[in-house]
Amino acid sequence: MNAARLQTENEEAMMDILRQNAQNWGIKILFAIIIIVFVFAFGMSGFNGNTDPVIAYVNDDPIPTQEFIQVYRETAEAMRAQNPGIDADQLQSPEFKKAVLGQMVSQKLLEAEARKLGIAVSNSELSYSISTIPAFAGEDGKFDIARYNNFLRSRQMSAATFENDIRNSSLIQKLQQYVTLPVKPTEKEARELFDTASEKVQIDYFYVSGADFVDMVKISDAQVDEFYKANPDKFTVPARAVIKYISFTPEEMSAYEEVTPEETKSYYEAHKDNYKQEEQVKARHILIMVDENASDADVAKAEKEIKKILAKAKSGEDFAKLAEKYSEGPSGPKGGELGWFGRGAMVKPFEEAAFALKKGQISEPVRTRFGWHIIKVDDIREAGQKDFEQVKAEIRTAIAEEKASGSIGDKLDHAVDLGASGMKMDKLADEIAVAVKKSEQATLQNLTRAFGMTEGAAKTIIDLPKGSLTDMPIAVDGGYILAEKIEDIPATVSPLADVKEDIRNFLNQKQAMTLAQAKALALATQLANKATEADAMKVVKKDLKTSEPFGRDGFVPGLGMNQRLAEAAFAAEKDQWLAQPFELPGGFIVARLDDRLPPNEEAWAAQKDMIMNALQQQRANELFSSFLGELRSKAKIDIVRPDILNQ
Repeated sequence: MNAARLQTENEEAMMDILRQNAQNWGIKILFAIIIIVFVFAFGMSGFNGNTDPVIAYVNDDPIPTQEFIQVYRETAEAMRAQNPGIDADQLQSPEFKKAVLGQMVSQKLLEAEARKLGIAVSNSELSYSISTIPAFAGEDGKFDIARYNNFLRSRQMSAATFENDIRNSSLIQKLQQYVTLPVKPTEKEARELFDTASEKVQIDYFYVSGADFVDMVKISDAQVDEFYKANPDKFTVPARAVIKYISFTPEEMSAYEEVTPEETKSYYEAHKDNYKQEEQVKARHILIMVDENASDADVAKAEKEIKKILAKAKSGEDFAKLAEKYSEGPSGPKGGELGWFGRGAMVKPFEEAAFALKKGQISEPVRTRFGWHIIKVDDIREAGQKDFEQVKAEIRTAIAEEKASGSIGDKLDHAVDLGASGMKMDKLADEIAVAVKKSEQATLQNLTRAFGMTEGAAKTIIDLPKGSLTDMPIAVDGGYILAEKIEDIPATVSPLADVKEDIRNFLNQKQAMTLAQAKALALATQLANKATEADAMKVVKKDLKTSEPFGRDGFVPGLGMNQRLAEAAFAAEKDQWLAQPFELPGGFIVARLDDRLPPNEEAWAAQKDMIMNALQQQRANELFSSFLGELRSKAKIDIVRPDILNQ
């Protein structure tokens, strides 16, 4: 098997898992840290069959099967200990197991290369490394032989085995130091990196809205018909299926678990710190929408309207009824009801206004990026400890889900056996005493989103013959499902009559945006030309706005992400108009560089050492990664037990 390909697949698999569970991943398979292992029952069904005691050979150097299983279990348990919400299915996947094996392959290659280069770890160095491990420190902070021996006993490991692991880890660390010696950066390089990251600019800009051109566009029936005929894929309703299914997740299975009042009360007493209550308000609001880039006239018009509604509210009219009648927000039909919320849940101006009110008070008009609001606070919860009655239902659910987690495996195995015997879904559910659910008509994408399953798993369900059950459980968010297809709906093309208005609106908006772009381009051209700049400025001056400072990452506060705009702004001279307009949601802007804000010298002084270290570490990692890649490209790797990886 090609070594480079194996490692690439392994790294991608591991990185996918790390990205999905982004926390502090202090996991090193090379035993550079001590991992305390807790009991965790992983499904090791892939470890049956072939009994070869070696899982793989690296340049004829064996990796024992039992060693792999031990490292796999320790790594998976460490991940779970640090990330309790991680999906156990991820930790049992072939991708994760291949990633663990890939790390062990790397370890073998690096150990062999270190010895080839004559790098060694002396007994005194080994002794020092072990004596400085925090897990073995006594009350006085010094190495405690009793703690060391207890650790070895807890892992059923001999001192010789553990010390060999630490020696190999130290060996690799020495190799890394040797390989990466030439990477020390200069202060000038660090300063250039700091300047690039810290410099900011701000722009003056004029917004050309596509909405201003909508009424100028007339889309004919012929244009609609032409678009419909040219784009049949856009109007094809994909194949759908209706399924019956049983969800084997802690959330679903918790309904069948009994939780006593005593268990609930004991859990509350043991976890009181989890039930601290932040300050909260229960509020309603009325919103008159106005775009954050709207003209001053439109903003003033909306403000005048919200003030009229405020006068009605303050005169005693029912706030909820006013919200139903006037509010343009999604909560309007519910009387403006927003429910309880704490700090950080709403945009800042709204939050500040809401938390400044007393119970029953109504705010003055508040401007946010959504428009103008008036807010009424119906109730207030002070910060403090939630009482038992407040959280009783939540605790009951948590305990039930924990119990359900322990019983899912047995129920799922039993259900799979029953399905394999030919039993249909309804009868199967009766046998294991759980409920069957029925889906709406679902496409492949519907299934993927609704259940959190992979596209391949969703296709397995879509492709099932009508009346058939899935042979194996389908992995979903939090667990598995078993599914039976009960109806097939083939792909169809929506009739033109059903989509005619949607097409017309789409073409209308598209053409309006084209006109907006043309106007913006004309303005940008005129503004960039000294001969025509003055006349063009008369058009834009009244509505010219200045952005907040932004960096090279492309995020412009108030305007969103636009990397092209950031690149052009940083390349421009002060007061220089940018040659091209830039598209934003709903329109285009023409812009000029207003100011360039240099990096802060105090910030550089404070961050210099950190940046130097980070730059050195980055270069060291890149160099060592390249070095390891070279070793892999020349290595002979033979996996003799693919069954262990569930391949």
